[in-house]
Amino acid sequence: MGFFEGTIYSKTLHMDTQLGVILPQDSRPHNYLTLKEGIRAREVPRTLILLHGLSDSASVWWRRTSIERYAEEYDIAVIMPEVYKSFYQNMKYGDDYFTYISEELPELCSTLFHISVEPEDLLIAGLSMGGYGALKCALTYPERYFACGSFSAGCDIREITASAAKNDEEMGPARGFYNTSKAIFGESLEIPDESDVYFLAEHLKDRAENLRLYMTCGRQDPLYPANQRLRAVFEKCNLKTYIYEDWDGEHEWGYWDAAIQKFLADFVK
Repeated sequence: MGFFEGTIYSKTLHMDTQLGVILPQDSRPHNYLTLKEGIRAREVPRTLILLHGLSDSASVWWRRTSIERYAEEYDIAVIMPEVYKSFYQNMKYGDDYFTYISEELPELCSTLFHISVEPEDLLIAGLSMGGYGALKCALTYPERYFACGSFSAGCDIREITASAAKNDEEMGPARGFYNTSKAIFGESLEIPDESDVYFLAEHLKDRAENLRLYMTCGRQDPLYPANQRLRAVFEKCNLKTYIYEDWDGEHEWGYWDAAIQKFLADFVK
């Protein structure tokens, strides 16, 4: 595999922004030995956009997991962008990170790296805030993605924002989000329906048949109750494929390292 860490210029954000990229390189002599059974090397690789959490950066997936090794096994390109604490929103007082992730980034990476972002080849996934971001992208544009992976998602943005407003110091590693949330949603902290993944899931209607979804959250994770509420909503949707599973685990990287492997095993074949 090739691995690149650098910056690209985003017209949407009007600035340079960090990006990590893993690219299949089938010229390696042992490539055919590393592929999972049933996977064949492709001239134009499939693509996974992999999103980071609230207290992380673009680099966290390649520092905390073996994502490069997993990408090699499945012959898939992985794009890991930077969104800071934006919660993958078009911010009221800030930049349009949702537009950047859902529209500009796939097109830009397709041109730069010769990878496929066609609907049958494009996947999106993330952990915590990134799990929310993946869901928001896939629920808003289910026709654009082959599959979506949500790992311990910070899925209840209304609850998270209200908690930060009530006592920001109790947010743990995410403390300081109250000021950021005002930049995202304005001083009134009014959350629009298009930012509420519960609302988006409930209003999928006939578009649900395009969506393949993997969802998981550790049973000891503080976000487990919110994920269970969203699970109940998805179980009423007529999704093309819906896989939910959980096991004992906290809000931590051992859980997410296992989750990304399960997601790839289910949807990259």
